[in-house]
Amino acid sequence: MDKQYNEKVLIIDDDRNILKSFERVFHKTFNLRTIDNPQEAITIFEQEGPFAVVVSDMHMPGMDGVALLNRIRELNQDSVCIMLTGDADINTAVEAVNEGNIFRFLVKPCQVMAMSNALVAAIKQYQLITAEHELLQKTLKGSIQILTEILSMTNPIAFNKARRISNYTTQIVKMMKLSNSWQYEIAALLSQLGCITIPLETVEKYFSGIELTDNEKSMIATHPSVGYDLLINIPRMQAVASMIKMQNQVLAKEKY
Repeated sequence: MDKQYNEKVLIIDDDRNILKSFERVFHKTFNLRTIDNPQEAITIFEQEGPFAVVVSDMHMPGMDGVALLNRIRELNQDSVCIMLTGDADINTAVEAVNEGNIFRFLVKPCQVMAMSNALVAAIKQYQLITAEHELLQKTLKGSIQILTEILSMTNPIAFNKARRISNYTTQIVKMMKLSNSWQYEIAALLSQLGCITIPLETVEKYFSGIELTDNEKSMIATHPSVGYDLLINIPRMQAVASMIKMQNQVLAKEKY
């Protein structure tokens, strides 16, 4: 195989002879890192990763391949996992695929061409995953920028309110060490997005504490749903849209 792949590949097997064989055959084609201890493999993944592809033996002392690959997926969901085992047992294969999110299952002794093809396919899968993430990230970033600009131009009072909420939310998220912190921060920044449908003078009255008419109260009450409708179809924004939709209900509960 003439083509060389720069994506990093981690192979774990407690049999050093097998690892040496992989190194000898594939070192010119793949960017290999081999280790014979599953616990050390996790440390290496944390220190040197992420790895595009992780190949693990099924049966190893201290930790089996399923547990190891589950841990790898916790560290990086994009890594593509391959299971290597001497068990020609379909039940073992099904369990490994279901529990460990395995991309391929290879039976030892594995032919060079079979392993090579599996590694190439796994790298291509990793490239597809990361390319999709990059596209989604650009789409998401662009959508948020456009929406915040629209809010700032059409209703600067609501925009400034949302920006203050976002600043507080960012501090709270850091203090509480919440996962997926970006969702909370964006939900706060876009929390007043639905106000673009409300007249500026009504928003001014609302934030100033001036008594509203019944019609104005109705408009204020529905702005979270408007924000939800604007966001729900944007990739990866479903959770953010739901947070925005529920904001008035949360505030209502806090009053009691």
